[in-house]
Amino acid sequence: MIILFLLILIRTNLIDSDHFNGGTINWAPTYRNSTSSSILITITQSYSWTYPTISCLTNVPTSTNWILYPSVSLTCIANCSTQGGYSSNPINILTDCTSYSTSLGVLASQRSVNITLNEGTYFWIAYQGTSWRTLANAATSFFPGWSIVSLINLQRRPDGLINTPLVSQVASPQYVIVNRTATIKIPVTNVDIGDDIRCRWSSKSSAYGVDECADICTSTSTISLANLSGCTLTFTATTSNVWYAIALQVEDFINTTSTKPMSSVAIQFLIYVLATPTCTQAPVILPLTDCLEIQVNVAVNFTLYAMNYCNRTKVIITDLISTVSITGLSASNLVNSTTNTSLVYVTFTWTPQINQIGSQQFCTLAYTSESVQSDPYCVTFTVGISQPCTTTTSTSTTSTITTSETTTTSTTGTTTTSKTTSTTSETTTTSTTETTTTSTTSKTTTTTTTETTTTSTTSETTTTTTTETTSTSTTSKTTTTTTTETTTTSTTSKTTTTGTTETTITTSMTTSTTSVTTTSTTITTTTTVTTTTETTTTTTSVTTTTETTTITPNSNQPNLLLIVGLPIFGLLLILGGTCFWIYYRKW
Repeated sequence: MIILFLLILIRTNLIDSDHFNGGTINWAPTYRNSTSSSILITITQSYSWTYPTISCLTNVPTSTNWILYPSVSLTCIANCSTQGGYSSNPINILTDCTSYSTSLGVLASQRSVNITLNEGTYFWIAYQGTSWRTLANAATSFFPGWSIVSLINLQRRPDGLINTPLVSQVASPQYVIVNRTATIKIPVTNVDIGDDIRCRWSSKSSAYGVDECADICTSTSTISLANLSGCTLTFTATTSNVWYAIALQVEDFINTTSTKPMSSVAIQFLIYVLATPTCTQAPVILPLTDCLEIQVNVAVNFTLYAMNYCNRTKVIITDLISTVSITGLSASNLVNSTTNTSLVYVTFTWTPQINQIGSQQFCTLAYTSESVQSDPYCVTFTVGISQPCTTTTSTSTTSTITTSETTTTSTTGTTTTSKTTSTTSETTTTSTTETTTTSTTSKTTTTTTTETTTTSTTSETTTTTTTETTSTSTTSKTTTTTTTETTTTSTTSKTTTTGTTETTITTSMTTSTTSVTTTSTTITTTTTVTTTTETTTTTTSVTTTTETTTITPNSNQPNLLLIVGLPIFGLLLILGGTCFWIYYRKW
């Protein structure tokens, strides 16, 4: 019997080894302004595991190969006399796989469960177990244990509301490069504006009589490598290929002088120290441009792209995984872009449920084949029962008008209008040029008119990028006038606002010429446009019809040849007739 027990114990330890990577326990009241004495809350557990030691299925970890893993629940470890009825229906630690990576050997799981507790409940719950992987800073190398705790506090705030704890989660493992200082920002979200938010190291024996970290509490070796300032952790390691465990508590207080937290949430994760990689450039996740307001029970799809800044022949992006997931969110495999070899993408699909109305946060990380990770990218969706956000049109326009006119023996008027319409993704430029030239000589006047008609066709594409564009206004005008004594032609030119130039020419004999040279006016219109939530891209297609008419009319001036020639011709006729008559009478 003793031998059988020892075999079972050995089997349990073999199965149970090196499988836990950290996690957190969050909770929130479902109706924070409820006046009922029974408060409905949602407890969410999020954990990281070693893959494929733990398989990606439901009921992680016991539905996989953990046959001998005992049934474990979140346990009350302090203030259990005010647990508000929790012990009658404790919550199991089982969660559901949300994502995994074969290249990183990591699996993430999460599950949310509702429970009703009494108003005024105040106690600490914990998930406690063993089998961190081999750590450089653990108190023991023999199956180091963990204790992930959370304070559940249903006492009302001074404003009469039930407090909503902070939401915080860090992907585990975090990958840092040896001999380089890494900065890890602890993301914290708080719906109660004005609360004082603090991050601290977890304690083996905290002021609340709670073991917050078991075998991974802050040690001398960890302190020499890490520094916690506010909610930002800096970490510098001098040895590669080793693992460290980090245990923090994130808390909110009613004000800066308070010493009693309204909530306390554990954040525990691993750090792995990489040897210097071939390419240290981290990939970058491109922000979403989709509508972030979505409707309950309506399926949505969105695609996240990651950019690789390394030489693709040596280093590629191998993973784009969710670190903070949403229940019911599914992801496609990683796909290489066919239009840009530096881009990869994953398409996510989600149908929000009625119990997900409100804000839902989603976070991701991208990794290269050398495990260099991107900065985390997080986005918050707003789930409602009404129609999603409507299309918003946003354009930024800068107009420049230049006019020049010169009067001499001939008059030339040129008007050039350039208008640029730009949106977030495309720019369409429409240019209209009108030129009228009038040339006058002593005998012939030629008038040429060019008319251009522009037709615009607009199409719309919905985006969600917020853009602000501001241009600068500048106006300048210069006029020079010169007068000389000579004979010239007076020309009158009139230009309408539609872009058509009409010219009327009158010729007369005069003894003065007025020459006006260089009248230049430049006007730049300043337009500032701000988009909200969505953008409609305006694409303009231009059709131009040009009509040119040249008219060469007869001169209205008296013809000198006719004036002189006709009398001479008449005189010649009279002389000829007289000669003919004399000659005829002679014969």
